[in-house]
Amino acid sequence: MKKKSLILLLSLLCVACTFGQQEASYWYFGQNAGLRFNASNGTVTAITDGQLSTLEGCTSISDTNGNLLFYSDGRTIWNANHIAMANASEALNTGLNGDDSSTSSGLIVPKPQDPDSYYIFTVDEPHHFNSPAFPNETDGDGINDGLQYSLVDITLDSGLGDVVGTEKNVPLITYDITNPSEEAYKCSEKITAVKADDCSSFWVITHFTDKFYAFKVDINGVDTTPVISTVGPEVPVSGYRRNALGYLKASPDGSKLAVAHFGFSTVEAGNAAGGVYLLDFDNDTGIVSNSVELYSPDQGDSPYGVEFSSENRKVYATVNAGITGNGESSIFQWDLESTAIPNSIALIHQSNTLSAGALQLGLDKRIYRAQVSFANFNTSGNFLGVINNPEANGGATNYDENGVLLDINGGFQNLSRIGLPPFIQSLFNSQIDIIQNGISTTELKLCTGDFYTLTAENVAGATYAWTKDGVIVAETTFELDINGPGFYEVFIEPNNGECPIEGKAFVGVFDIPTATQPENMVNCDFTETSIFDLTTQDSAILDTQDSLQYSVHYFTSQEDADNNTNEIIGNFTATENPQIIYARVDNNDNINCYATTPFTLTVFITPVINTLDDITSI
Repeated sequence: MKKKSLILLLSLLCVACTFGQQEASYWYFGQNAGLRFNASNGTVTAITDGQLSTLEGCTSISDTNGNLLFYSDGRTIWNANHIAMANASEALNTGLNGDDSSTSSGLIVPKPQDPDSYYIFTVDEPHHFNSPAFPNETDGDGINDGLQYSLVDITLDSGLGDVVGTEKNVPLITYDITNPSEEAYKCSEKITAVKADDCSSFWVITHFTDKFYAFKVDINGVDTTPVISTVGPEVPVSGYRRNALGYLKASPDGSKLAVAHFGFSTVEAGNAAGGVYLLDFDNDTGIVSNSVELYSPDQGDSPYGVEFSSENRKVYATVNAGITGNGESSIFQWDLESTAIPNSIALIHQSNTLSAGALQLGLDKRIYRAQVSFANFNTSGNFLGVINNPEANGGATNYDENGVLLDINGGFQNLSRIGLPPFIQSLFNSQIDIIQNGISTTELKLCTGDFYTLTAENVAGATYAWTKDGVIVAETTFELDINGPGFYEVFIEPNNGECPIEGKAFVGVFDIPTATQPENMVNCDFTETSIFDLTTQDSAILDTQDSLQYSVHYFTSQEDADNNTNEIIGNFTATENPQIIYARVDNNDNINCYATTPFTLTVFITPVINTLDDITSI
């Protein structure tokens, strides 16, 4: 490769990696609970090293390689060593102005084209005790601080990071400064972020009363002048703080917003039914429009969590039965490809004990649900629920209430509560399929000696950069020939004004087993048919191979053995004499890696001895 081409590829790779997907690799939430998404092998593992303990609000960020950078409850920021940052520690009275009882107390956004700088946006709990209606009560610092941001410089504290003192707790105006009631509360508990249409900047979006506020974050920092969109319904400020509850999410492609309004109470600190709404978002201008009611307040319930599927085809919400938010709950799905989206509602899961918790997309494209029972608060929350197939319809989504065990050490030490960390939603946008085998879009299983071609979109005039395990490879076309395991990625710069295109594949290579031909089987019978227990041949066919790693299956033809169809189950009655049986040995980790061997069944007819009459001598 020419030196100039190599430099171009490396430059492209660096640009593409400034916003990879692995920033959402570490989650910290609930009572010292956590998850680790490992992009190199596709696993999701519960972790217990987090210092954060929160009912709701939390946020975390990793670098582009999936290494933890820091996490927060909106007040304290813990670094990668799980130590509170000196300039963001509630214990040291240097904390930020978020609140761990705010639905989304924090959200972290990298500063574009600056790999060392991150903005953490915090949202205070807009408590009624800090309003004029309760002059003798206070909550927290006695002020509803609303939406603010702080700058984290990761080069500080020897590379562990700290908050920059000159850009800390900077307030953002998300209310009418001429309205005393709005100024008393300042903001709801909702915040989300998504990549802008220019592919290099971000929108940070929040909501208050009947307005959405979208703040642009670009190479110059945070633009403190928001794009304001007035879109109904109006959530009465007179019903705060309860009306402030519920999540706001952008779709991964930046075209939609979903919002859960917990209630529409008109009584301060009062409970009332709420609703779920779908809106259009223009990620070029920041304008929000076209509110569509998905779940009506007339149904008398209180929604809390919302989330989109990674392919932007479905949207989900968790809904509390009734208005208190501490009893029964359900998960509902809507089909965004339907001509009548509100009518496409489908019940995915219902619980008599779990509260409606947060929903959050993971790097594995599954949707995770926070689960806790307020009736058994200290002895619940062991598991996160998982929507395994978010793009499927209704019950085919395969919801698992025991999806991920969090309390892996027992004793109710590491538990889910009702919040999960929000991320920039663009992290979860589906990538192109570079495997194209009709089986999986992200995982490819090969056998030893196999060759395979990964294929990206063939874009005229585009520049391609392929990597294996993060190391750039020489190929510069839309195809890459492989024959070894690894984590493969492609970054495509279309060079036509459109956003870069990305694809990835987890490739595993598995051994082909050996099928040792056993001795033929012989039975004796009075007819030419006999019953054979074929499994007695297993050990001979496997020979020294591990029976847990490999398995033996039997077929009556070579074609069936190769196609893995019409397997013989149970004892086999011979239909021919002799009869050939074909044994197939599978690698259980990849049944496409197999070997076969034939052996023969033979039935010898047992002779019949006729009984003779006694011979009497004369």
